[in-house]
Order: sequence, then structure tokens, then C-alpha cells
Amino acid sequence: MGKTDRQSRYRGKVDERGPTQKNRSKRKDRSPLRTVIVLLIAFLILSALFLGPIMDYVYGPWGIGSVYPEEADYSIKRTIDFHNRGPRDLDYYNLTLAIPEDIPGNDIQYVDDTYWNIEPRIFRKYGSEWKSWNRSLEANQKETVQIIYDVRTRTISWDYSGEESGTIDDISTQLKQQYNKNQWPLDEDRNDHDQNYWMIQPEHPKIENLAEEIIKNEDNIYDASRAIYDWINENIEYELGGSGLPKHAMKVLESGTGDCDEQSFLYASLSRAAGIPAWMELGVLYDSRGERWGGHGWIRTKFVSEDGSAGWVNIDLVNDQFYFRDALRFTSWVDDGQEGHLEDFYSYIRWKGGNLESEDDFENVRMDTEGRVVHEDGWLIPGFNKIVLIPAVINSLVIYSIIRRKKKSPDSRILVRIRDSNNS
Repeated sequence: MGKTDRQSRYRGKVDERGPTQKNRSKRKDRSPLRTVIVLLIAFLILSALFLGPIMDYVYGPWGIGSVYPEEADYSIKRTIDFHNRGPRDLDYYNLTLAIPEDIPGNDIQYVDDTYWNIEPRIFRKYGSEWKSWNRSLEANQKETVQIIYDVRTRTISWDYSGEESGTIDDISTQLKQQYNKNQWPLDEDRNDHDQNYWMIQPEHPKIENLAEEIIKNEDNIYDASRAIYDWINENIEYELGGSGLPKHAMKVLESGTGDCDEQSFLYASLSRAAGIPAWMELGVLYDSRGERWGGHGWIRTKFVSEDGSAGWVNIDLVNDQFYFRDALRFTSWVDDGQEGHLEDFYSYIRWKGGNLESEDDFENVRMDTEGRVVHEDGWLIPGFNKIVLIPAVINSLVIYSIIRRKKKSPDSRILVRIRDSNNS
């Protein structure tokens, strides 16, 4: 049989396929695309279910960054137990708490509702509303005050830098007069070496000299604030606070340790000494791993941009948050810098007679979150949950390429057989 005859026989076999077979072949050629689409959808679902929590773990404990929700909607129950252990009746106990307020800028915090089991007296103090319970207890009597807060909060990063920062001279004189001074003098029995110490003490010579050394005559607000923040992070270790009142700024500096509000006292002292107003913001912080709330204190300070616009920002020393605020915190009260007000906030229980014991606890009732953001060293990555798309797309493309190679392999063998037959 000649070459032409063999080619004719082969062409005959090909020509014997009808239109239906040709269409079926085209549909088979399109099948890898459908496979890729199905695989992509499957990987997106699996990534959303499994990769998000895994990435949360990787970014948290391993130090790559911290993961926070973009928004949070939750309920907190605060329970304060009182017990008169004395043999005598308690003349009275007074519980006075600030009423948390909305922080509307950037939708930072909204308090939707507040409930309590014992009706308080509402009054105004320090320019805001407070609630007070005045109660008496008989000998060995117990009583509990419970408050539930329904709150919505949002994570925010203030994207400022030294390039757009104004100078310390741009901060208003009124604000400096309000905050840049010693605050909360200590009782005589808490003073060491016959020196007069204050909780926040920018006018102490050691604080003044250290602030000058840290900022090195820098008048840029952002760079000066950042330098103080970095110095505390490098030189002061976190120490879990004990019972009673916190350590004052000089005690933190001398010991090299401090908890959240103690380190904040030192930061406020150094910042005020440098000419930048800084004051306390107090509330509670949520531990997502333990699913519990705990008392917390952090810094609110002033920033003025180069164009003259001004606003406040947050700094949390012990949680590595500079010009950043996560949604897993609830502000109860913000210090106004006036003497006696910060001390009153800490001394929220007073009593006369008897032997009163109290215990204050916060419980998570409900926590709903939306979205994820990764924060590391002042940077914010919004929409962190979209990152799971990357491995899903990569995996789908890899599988698609494998399928294509498998589809091509039989065709290659057929072409070899055809060439072989043509050469015989």
C-alpha cells in the first residue's frame, strides 16, 4: 500500500466523524474552564472557612502583626460585688461611675444602650454625666450592682507621618495649659525620700532631662511622639499590675517596669515635658483568645498637621499601637486634665463604717465582629480577609495547568503515531 493510500485511509477515518462528534469534541475542549471555575469556588469557600483563622494565628503570636476586626458589635456586663464582713452595719457605700459616651469621629464608638439591676442617680460632673449608687449594708450582708453596655466600635489608623506633621509650637496654648503640668499628687505615705511625687510629673528634673535627650530638640510632633513611644518600648518592660493604686511615673522609670496605665503615666509625663499634651483614656480591653474583658488604660494625645488641621490620636504602649486604635476596646472616660478628676475616677468606691470588701469584674455577653485588619508597627492593612483569595487563585491555576498537561499528552502520542505511519 502506498503513502497516498495510507493518508487517504487516515483521512477517511477522520472524515467519518459527523457534526455531533465534532461538537462533542469542542465541548470537551471547554471542560477545563468549567473545572477551573468549580475549583476556584471550592477553594474560596475552604479558604474563608479555614485559612482566615490560620492566618489570624500566624499573624498574632508569631510577631508578624496583630489581627483585629474592622468592626465590632458587643455587650459587656460589669458586675461589682459588695460584702460587709464587719460585725457592724455599714453606714453607707458610694459607687460612682462615669457614663460612657459616644466617640462619633470615624464612628469609633457608639453606646447603643445601658441597663442596670439597681437604679442609680444620674448627675453631671466634670462636664459629663455620671451615675451613683448610695447604699447601706447590714453586718455580713452582700449586694451586687450589675451594668450591661451594648456597644459598637471600629478599628482606625491615623495615617500621619513626620512629613506632614506640624511643630510643637503649632499646638494651642490653651491645650498646653490644660495638660502640660503635674497631675495627681501622691499622699505623704506614698512619697519616697521626702520628695513630692505625682502620678504624672512632667516637671520632675529627671523627666525633663530624659525628654530632652529622647527627642534631641526635635520640634516635629509626630517624630517627637514616636521617639518617646520607642524609648518606652525599648526600656520599660510590661509588668502585670497588682491591687491598689498604680505606680507613679517616676517609680515606673526607676523600676523599668509597669502595666498599662503605669506606662501611660510615664508616657504622658515625658510627652508633656516635651511640650506635647498627652492624657489618659480609660476603659476595658477585650482578649479575643480568652474571650474576656479587663480594665485598661492608654494614651490620647494631640496631633497637628502641617496645614494647621488638628485632632487627637491614641497610643497604647503595652499593645504596640502607635496612632492606632482597635475595635476591641471600650472607652469609659477620658481625662480632662483638671486636678482631682483622674484621682476620682480611680477612687470610684467610698464607704463609711463596717468592713467593706468589693470585687469588680467584666464579662463578655455577646461579641459579633466583621472584617479583619492586620496592624504592625503603625501600619494598617484593611480587608485582610481578601488575602485568602491569593492562595485560592494560585491553587486553581496550578490544578488547571496540570489538567491541561494531561489533556495534551494523548494528543501528542497520536501525532507521533501519525508521523510514524507517514514515514513507513
